[in-house]
Amino acid sequence: MKIDSRLSETSRGILFLIISVGCFALVDGFSKVVIGPYSFGQVMLARYALAFPALLLAIGPARWNRVFQTRMAGLQIARGLTPAIIGGLMVVAVHNLPLADATVILFAGPFFVVALSGWMLGERVNASSWFGVGVGFLAVLIVARPGFEAFSVYAVLPALGALFYALLQLFTRKLGTAGEDPTTTLAWTLLIGTVVAIPLAALDWRPPDLHAWLAFFGIGASFGIAQYYLAKAFVLAPANILTPFTYFQILAAVIFGIAVFGDVPDFWTMVGTVLILAAGAYVFGRNAVKRT
Repeated sequence: MKIDSRLSETSRGILFLIISVGCFALVDGFSKVVIGPYSFGQVMLARYALAFPALLLAIGPARWNRVFQTRMAGLQIARGLTPAIIGGLMVVAVHNLPLADATVILFAGPFFVVALSGWMLGERVNASSWFGVGVGFLAVLIVARPGFEAFSVYAVLPALGALFYALLQLFTRKLGTAGEDPTTTLAWTLLIGTVVAIPLAALDWRPPDLHAWLAFFGIGASFGIAQYYLAKAFVLAPANILTPFTYFQILAAVIFGIAVFGDVPDFWTMVGTVLILAAGAYVFGRNAVKRT
């Protein structure tokens, strides 16, 4: 996909991030379609193994021998493991929760980014950002409703995924600012995920039919695009600017959930969603004012 070069680097980073999180919503939606009839390991393998050939075709044979060249192998491995952990948590979560609910809870992740960015990236976190973090966590509690009859233990899974989601973004930013090629970052992610998923899939392999193969290819293609543009986005723009735009995934998940699964969010899910969107807009707005 060619993006107009006249856009500023920050604007292109934001656009790349919106493409990325929209594709992540598709990954979760396709996963919800096939998990159950097919095993957890097969869904995980589709995310990685089916995306890898597309990457090799996209970069061309001339770059194949350099695709894994990195000066930061340790950080690439750590970054590569985080999507596998997030993916595993979310595959189980979306099988047992409405897609919108699981996605909203996962979006405690951007608030973890704010909370951890000072420690990991040396970015200053001000009082208004901490206020936004608090409101964001309140919103997640409203959606999950721990201690209430509507609470599901599976709501804990996307909450854990949120922590790893934050680490994923922070690792991506560190690699990008260090000059690592986004293609190299994606290649390491797909390799590590494939290695993790192969034994899981082999333990419970169920022969897929045509519809399942189409869904699996949808998972792989969407995941590859999402990871590539995520890495590109964090090369171009700072984490604290990009973070609020990750909320586009909530809207995409709500639309996908209603259109495909008939999962209409309940009142409290909508309240939590509005709070998360408001908290993100507040943090972004305050930071924008301070920069001007």
